[in-house]
Amino acid sequence: MRVALALVLFVACSQPSASSSRAVRPAERLDMFALAGTWKWNYQTEERGTGRTEDEQWRLLYDPRAPARLTGRYVRTVTVHSLDHAPFQCNQMPSYRQRSMYDVVVDLVGEEIEVKETGYVTEPSPCDHGFRHLGDYRAPLAARSLSLHWGQGAESGVQTLAHVDQARGTLPTAPWPTSFAPTGTWRWKASSVDAAGNVHDETEWWEITRRTDTRLDATYRRRVTVRSTDGTPIACAGTPSWTFDDAYVLDGQKEEDHWHFHELAVEPGDHPCLRPTPKRVLDEATAEQIGDFFILEWRGKRREILYRPE
Repeated sequence: MRVALALVLFVACSQPSASSSRAVRPAERLDMFALAGTWKWNYQTEERGTGRTEDEQWRLLYDPRAPARLTGRYVRTVTVHSLDHAPFQCNQMPSYRQRSMYDVVVDLVGEEIEVKETGYVTEPSPCDHGFRHLGDYRAPLAARSLSLHWGQGAESGVQTLAHVDQARGTLPTAPWPTSFAPTGTWRWKASSVDAAGNVHDETEWWEITRRTDTRLDATYRRRVTVRSTDGTPIACAGTPSWTFDDAYVLDGQKEEDHWHFHELAVEPGDHPCLRPTPKRVLDEATAEQIGDFFILEWRGKRREILYRPE
């Protein structure tokens, strides 16, 4: 499977190359004009307990000043999900997404077209290192589909783009924000099993507001549901499950490129199963924001990854 790619060096104003400045036959002008518009590609596979969906949305534009060349851009999205719903370590969720955007130029070379990636940009994510290798491809000239070939031997491959329309318009922009604020609504959830074999389903609802450029105010409500896996009553509750809510208030301080959170106060939940340990110990954590994820490292190396709700 080919390595994922991505973009954003704006090449719409790039000068025609030597190959595009030559005299171009009318038939070649017509062929290149027919390639302009929207193209799509989609691929699905399963391997090593995961399902993978790859999707690419291309836009190619015709430039009458360079009739043997098209300029273009495409957005590539890769979504991976665990088939058994087990969470991935990178985001503590059962699926993750990688998105990238590439700039390309398309040249007519004989009876083929040559596609070269000229730059990329990636969406920030704890599940994506952000590095891509730029590639180049060749394809037979065709109006309805493009079979892009790359590599040689065992490293070779092919993908076929389908022509959707001949819309002109402008090149697409990245479908993610250019900056990510720490303020707003965040979520976290996880499940674990205790020593007695009961499942703990935990959910947190966070709200973060900005006090100053270097100070944040935060609150979160934490709900824990304890349940037996076979439906038998839990002794302290007398039922197969029980739930409690805790509410916390925090202060956040900017420290270089990360934040430091201190829990200031807590309103603990009440339940007969909590009577032996009614108090809560206030904690602190360092937090790094990567895109729409907040990665918190609490004391004791406990890692918690907050995400933006849909």
